Amino acid sequence: METIPEDIRYRLLEQHGGFALAYSVAFQPELSHFGDERGFLSYCKVGNTAFVLADPIADRARHEELIDAFVAAHPDAVFCQASLNTAEILSRRSFWVNQFGCENIIDLDTYSFDGPKRRSFRTASNRFSAGGYQVREMSLSDLDPADVRAISDRWRRTKVTKRRELHFLVRPVVLADEPGVRKFFLLNRDGEPEGFAFFDPVFEKGRIKGYLSTTRRWLPTTDPLASYFMVRTAIETFQSEGVATLNLGLSPFHHIEDKVFQRNRLARRAFRFMYRNSLTNRFVYPVRNLAKHKASYGGVESQTFYAFNTLSSIPRLLKLIRACRIIT
Repeated sequence: METIPEDIRYRLLEQHGGFALAYSVAFQPELSHFGDERGFLSYCKVGNTAFVLADPIADRARHEELIDAFVAAHPDAVFCQASLNTAEILSRRSFWVNQFGCENIIDLDTYSFDGPKRRSFRTASNRFSAGGYQVREMSLSDLDPADVRAISDRWRRTKVTKRRELHFLVRPVVLADEPGVRKFFLLNRDGEPEGFAFFDPVFEKGRIKGYLSTTRRWLPTTDPLASYFMVRTAIETFQSEGVATLNLGLSPFHHIEDKVFQRNRLARRAFRFMYRNSLTNRFVYPVRNLAKHKASYGGVESQTFYAFNTLSSIPRLLKLIRACRIIT
């Protein structure tokens, strides 16, 4: 596995990690790194196909150079959840470029919990506060690791992908303190944890400009409005600090139109099928419910892209599902 020292990755992240998955690109376990002390991208291989996560972490002037060098070293390349800038670079190199789904981004400067569309936040706050609950930002060292692990394991057993943690497009949960990552815990009236919400930092020129909501989990016996209660507390905390944005992450295959680049028709049909089909939503991954839930928070949608240079497209889509460990 190719790697770049952690301190160099963090320094580059602070200067050039201005996109949602930048922290995951820098620190997700089991990813290889391609580049040097001036910048890098991260990827994993499934068979002969190299899957690149999002964008390079480097000065934008070096992106084309890095991408060209990577594709020369890994001719069968797929870029997943890439930005418009990366998609434009790849399109000029004759990649097929399909829309991949939207990230939902909240402007914290103007965000309010008033009005009918934010009723769930207010209901959650009232209900949990009346029950003696609170949300606190804490260090993992202040809690019993077994309690936090139990929350995570019991939550995952209620999901379609109950047998394993997801990887690649989703950074696996880390039940330990991490540099720059904000961790909030739902505590019951006895001070025992019943849920948690983690947020990865998004940087701009050495300063934090926002956070990505990466993980929200709670006990199956806890009211599911716990998510709104934890996120509201985090938003209010970030607003008090002058943080600009909160990214709620990807809604895969949501609002795909494919009107900008040369798209692959088969990939487009596959994405739309996975979004619309009831069986894939029930037994593979609930993409429709995920998009509906994120839309309930409000915010602005920003489209991401999926680009590849080798046919056929369907085997590469199956490999992507393996890379994410939805199937093994």
